[in-house]
Amino acid sequence: MSLKWKILIGIILIGIIGFGMLVYINRPISEEVVRVEIQKHLEKLVDENESLSSVLFTIYSDRTGYCQQFAIGTKSLQSDQPVQIDSQYHSASVGKTMCATVFGMLVDEGKINFDDKISTWLDDDILKGLFVSGDTDYCDQVTIRHLLKHTSGVGDYFEGPVKSGKTMLEMITDNPDLLFTPEELIAFTRERQEPVGKPQQQFYYSDTGYILLGLILEVIEGKPYSDILDERIFEPLDMEDSYLMLYYEESADILGIYVNGINLSGKNALSIDWSGGSIVTTMDDLLTFMMALENGDLVSDEIYQQMTNFSESFDKGIYYGMGMMYFDFSELSFLLGSMTDIYGGMGTTGTYMFYDKEKDTYFIANFGSLDFMEKSIDELIKIRMIYNRMKNE
Repeated sequence: MSLKWKILIGIILIGIIGFGMLVYINRPISEEVVRVEIQKHLEKLVDENESLSSVLFTIYSDRTGYCQQFAIGTKSLQSDQPVQIDSQYHSASVGKTMCATVFGMLVDEGKINFDDKISTWLDDDILKGLFVSGDTDYCDQVTIRHLLKHTSGVGDYFEGPVKSGKTMLEMITDNPDLLFTPEELIAFTRERQEPVGKPQQQFYYSDTGYILLGLILEVIEGKPYSDILDERIFEPLDMEDSYLMLYYEESADILGIYVNGINLSGKNALSIDWSGGSIVTTMDDLLTFMMALENGDLVSDEIYQQMTNFSESFDKGIYYGMGMMYFDFSELSFLLGSMTDIYGGMGTTGTYMFYDKEKDTYFIANFGSLDFMEKSIDELIKIRMIYNRMKNE
């Protein structure tokens, strides 16, 4: 799913300043007190937000060995079954990081280059009308890099405006049982949306672009995208609880995922993600994956430097590389100037895997609600304020 959103200074001022001032004026606290304070904060969060059935949260530092995991709430708003640390959930656009990683692997293997034209693998019937700006069709100029960095100019079927009819969000909330093929998702953009410009003209977050990337991978590898993920990422890393949703024989009973008040867990409507983020996973599996990326177990340092070249401006203080985003907290607000920056994958339902390189700390979370697209970062800031108070023992 896409992440077209804004973290406003007003939100930070109202939602964080009062909290942060109280936190920072207090003396350092022990590891156990940190755990208790985070636990209480998350419990209160779930209790006070009707759109949340649960929150999962992990903090891990390889440098210090610190690890705390939290599972608050129930599997859905209609369930009394408590969530667990290892509960499986839909990870939304976190899957874009995995898609980009597979492309990085292929570049390392010499099979492709990031600047290869996508028309090498995709037929005219697929590309028709997607990249027309003015009177010119730029489909033969769009590269893999453009799609990975959201600079191709293609529209976005998930949150982009439509020329007529319902938006995609309206369609799936009206009928959660709708099932889409990748080709139908692309057709939605072709028939009901407009391109936003020429390749490299601007950054424009596009789920359509990542569906095209999935189709390219299937042509290159000669197998379904689900098998590509299994063979290149899940099996080598022993990510036994991860798979591509709707392409697995024994699908899990995943946690609630709420879009405009509708629980889409287990519904066909989640087919709108595919190679853009239709992965079911756990906190431990995402931690394993992000650590493997950072440790150089998946792609070379040279490729990872390109993936983490956050040259595209997403929003104030937010930048994009290939399948990952970067948060510069000092740009978000001068009040957060002392908070170290993070980067990684994030999904529109408040699910993410982030890495703080300076402090060698990973943050994995799932809120499972479209209402927490922005709020999940607000909550991450608050939790980091508690965590940063932990005294060295």
